[in-house]
Formats: sequence, structure tokens, C-alpha cells
Amino acid sequence: MRARTKRENADFGLSFLDCICCGFGAIVLLFVITMGSANQMIETLRDRLQQVAQRRLAKIEELDAREVQVARRAVEAKDSVNRAQTRSQQLRSMMDTLSLQIAQLQAGQDKMMVEMEDEKDQIASMQTELEVEMPLPDINLPVGLPIASNYIAFVFDTSGSMRDTATDQLNAMAMEKIQNVLDSYPEIKGVQFLDADGRFMLRGTPGIWLDDKPETRLGAMRALANYPTFSNSNPVPGIFRAIRSLYQPDNEEMDMSVFVFGDEFTGKAEPVLARLETINPRKEDGTRHVSINAVGFPTVLRYPLMGAHTGMKFANLMREVAYKHDGAFIAVRTK
Repeated sequence: MRARTKRENADFGLSFLDCICCGFGAIVLLFVITMGSANQMIETLRDRLQQVAQRRLAKIEELDAREVQVARRAVEAKDSVNRAQTRSQQLRSMMDTLSLQIAQLQAGQDKMMVEMEDEKDQIASMQTELEVEMPLPDINLPVGLPIASNYIAFVFDTSGSMRDTATDQLNAMAMEKIQNVLDSYPEIKGVQFLDADGRFMLRGTPGIWLDDKPETRLGAMRALANYPTFSNSNPVPGIFRAIRSLYQPDNEEMDMSVFVFGDEFTGKAEPVLARLETINPRKEDGTRHVSINAVGFPTVLRYPLMGAHTGMKFANLMREVAYKHDGAFIAVRTK
């Protein structure tokens, strides 16, 4: 009776235990299944979170770059404003200076107008005195010009005032007087031709003497009449170039003369005279190495309001140069 009771109790205990284990296993299985699904969700959420974080970081970097750009533009704008302010101050200063200069020029113009009127009267008076006191010869050259020289250099003013307005050639009066001077030297050893700027007028002849032959004179006159280059109205460079390039100090037989043909001078006489003293000093016997002669044309003296003062300056300069350098100055009257 006791043995049966023990057996029944044992069977009942094992069945209950099996149920308990199966239930617990089901719970574990359910938990494992649930955990796998949760891990997948976590991975998905993690990926989304990384994407969101990357987008946020990119946005932050973009904002940082914009902030740097805005700061740089702000600095540039500030610099531009400073430069504009500086430029504005400079412009105001320039305007003030210009206003002062304009006022000074206006005052100077008024004074100049008065001086011009006085100068016109003075020029007219000087021209009248010149015509009365120094009658201009209307005869062939040379009158009072030395003719002992054996080397002759001609310096011509080829500016517009010395040309025919219709043809741009050297005017007929100038060509006639050039021919007169050449004719007065029938036999010389060398001849050369320069314009007022110091250019040698015949091609291929710079710095050398031309043999004096009839064909040389004829070709020179033809070339001079059609000389195309306009020089300045200042014969001084040509005079200096002729002396420096053509005078030969070792040639004891050389007796050189320079003949200047022109009508205007725009500089100051004192520096010219001082320079000539240096390049053409007196020899031991008191004579100059090179004599300088001049022929003045009244192309501007005829028009008192159009450069007559430059014509007077030419006449005064060349009279002084010729006097100091063993030459002569001739003023030509128009026909």
C-alpha cells in the first residue's frame, strides 16, 4: 500500500516538471525570437541615426564655410570703404588744389592779357624801329658776308614757316638766297647741308664733307627744294652739330664757315652764346675756328600777332652770334 503511493507521487512530480520546463523553454524561445527582431530594428535605427548625423555634420561644415566667406567679405567691404574714404579725401584735396590753381590761372590770364597788349605795342614799335634804323637789303646775297672760307656748312630751318603753303617745299625766296651764297663761293674744298635739328639733309652723308662739284651743287639744290622733314624753328642744334661733326682741328688748311638760314628762335640767347664759346673758342691769333653767318627771313615779322617775337629773337640772337664769331647777319626783305 505504501509502495503504490510513492509511485503515484513520483509520476505526478515528473509531469509537472516537464510542463514547467516546456513553458520556460517557450518563453526563452519567444525571447530569442523577440531579441533578433529588436537587433534588426536597432541596426536600422543606427543606420538612420548615422545618416542624420552625417547630414547634420555636412550642414555644419557648410555653415562654417559660409561664415568664413561672410567674414572675409566683411573684411573686404571694410577695406573698400576705407579706400573709398581715402580716395574721397584725396579727390577733395585735389579739387581744392585745382580750384586754387584755376583762380591763380584766371588771375594770371588777366595779367597776361595786359602784358600781351603791352608786348604787342612794344613789338610794333620795335618792328617800326627795325625798318627805320636797319633798312633790309633787297639785293642778292651775300652783302657783308666773308667769302674767304674753303669749307661751307649750311644749316636750314625747314619748319612750316619756311615752306610754301601750297607745296610744302622750301619757299622760292629761301632757295634763291641759298643759290646766291653758293654762287659767291665758286671754288671751295667741301660743302655740307644740315637742317635746324642737326640732321644731314643729303642721304648717306652724315659727318663727311662733300666734294664741291657742279653736279653736287645741282643735286643738293634739288634735294633741298624737296626736303620732306620738318624741323623745329630753332637753328641752334644744327649749328652745334655742324661744328662738332665737321670741323677738323688737325686740318691746318681748313677755314670753315657755317651759314644759317632761318626765321625764328624760341629759346634763350644766353645759354646758346655760352655753349658756342665752349665749342668754338678763339685761337691764339684771336680768330675763331669756325665763322658763323646768318640770313634772316621776315616770314613771321610780317605778322605781328603771329610769332613776331620769335622772329625778333632770331634776329637778335644771330646778330650777336655773328658778331662774336667772325661772321655777319643779313636780314632779307620780301619782294
